[in-house]
Amino acid sequence: MSTKDEDDKLTFFYSGDPDIEIFRHIETSLQEEGHYVVEFYNEFLIDIYLLLDKLKSNYIAIDWDNTISADQEFFIDLILKLKKAGYSPFVCSLRAPDKDNIREIRDILEIANIPIYLTNGKPKRKYLKSLGIKVLLWIDDFYPGICGDSCKLLPRNNIEV
Repeated sequence: MSTKDEDDKLTFFYSGDPDIEIFRHIETSLQEEGHYVVEFYNEFLIDIYLLLDKLKSNYIAIDWDNTISADQEFFIDLILKLKKAGYSPFVCSLRAPDKDNIREIRDILEIANIPIYLTNGKPKRKYLKSLGIKVLLWIDDFYPGICGDSCKLLPRNNIEV
């Protein structure tokens, strides 16, 4: 069990099927770290969203700012576990694609050795689709950055906007 203070623990939102393999992997890591999982939507309580998208994919898009950066050790460990389980995690951020942005992320995630996609403020889902990447699970603190406020991903994950 984690020795984190209560203030350092994060609340994750997930309202999908708890028997899906990817969620079981993540839930185990969350429990080990002492982070919380809630299945009811409350934007004032939730720190990070786990949003299911394409179930036949193995790609996991993880945001950087206020997501990985909120608990770097936890996410590095999670990324390594997900890779070992056969998933393809990567960073997807709204940041501009310049060398300094990539360098900061790459330096911290060096051991994880995962791809980094910087969308320059464009919606992440549309940007990745243009690259032929269909995402199984989004891990992000800001769901409008994934697809705006009006895509089917949100109601499918019980988010009312």
